[in-house]
Amino acid sequence: MNNKTTGESDATDTINGVAIARRIPLRGIQRVVANRTLAGIQSTAHVTAMAEVDADQVLTHARDLREQIPGLTLTHLLIKAVAACLRRHPRLNATIEEKTVMEYAEVNIAIALALPSDDLLAVVIKRADECPIAEIVTRLHSLQQRAEAGALSKDDVQGATFTLSNYGMLRTVTWATPALTPGQAAVLGIGRAAPQMVADNTVPAGWSVRRILPISLTYDHRIVNGVPAGRFLDDLADLLQHPVPQLSS
Repeated sequence: MNNKTTGESDATDTINGVAIARRIPLRGIQRVVANRTLAGIQSTAHVTAMAEVDADQVLTHARDLREQIPGLTLTHLLIKAVAACLRRHPRLNATIEEKTVMEYAEVNIAIALALPSDDLLAVVIKRADECPIAEIVTRLHSLQQRAEAGALSKDDVQGATFTLSNYGMLRTVTWATPALTPGQAAVLGIGRAAPQMVADNTVPAGWSVRRILPISLTYDHRIVNGVPAGRFLDDLADLLQHPVPQLSS
């Protein structure tokens, strides 16, 4: 009598002496992402800087803007903020070939998307620094729909100069260090904003509860060192903590 359940492998199907339950070939998007991730790790001198940002103001701003721009989320404001900061810190919007660092003329932000199939891909908002917030919302919504339908074009996924990876929708993940994409100097990881007690000398108790946003910047140390990377994070934190008026249109 065969008691083997569906998905079990034959006893002879083993690796390192351990039975294999099933084999899943990497195809299509999964294979491309796997290869690019490995290439990014092997070909860069990657290091990560981490920061915590008081997100109360930007989250309130997102809520207020949503009344005028349906569908707007923190991700859209982050795209706008990152694009603005990259214009002021162009070394983070760059690549390197042999002994030459090349700063890109455009700010094209890739957004990592997790699809219902659990595949991961990145779609690109071209010239994000020139886009009004409402256009960023419309563009990203269109890209997400086409991604889920398997209808993306090459132009939708090529030409990124910087990547934003937002895993804030996960319940327990606070920090992550996304892998660099070949051809880019940096990637920004965004965690989940959560309430924390912080020192606050403006109230009698001396402390208050604020929503703190964890962010991580992984960058190629061949292109940029820790001080300019830290200044980029400082600038981004200031912009998120004071979103009006720069993130209003």
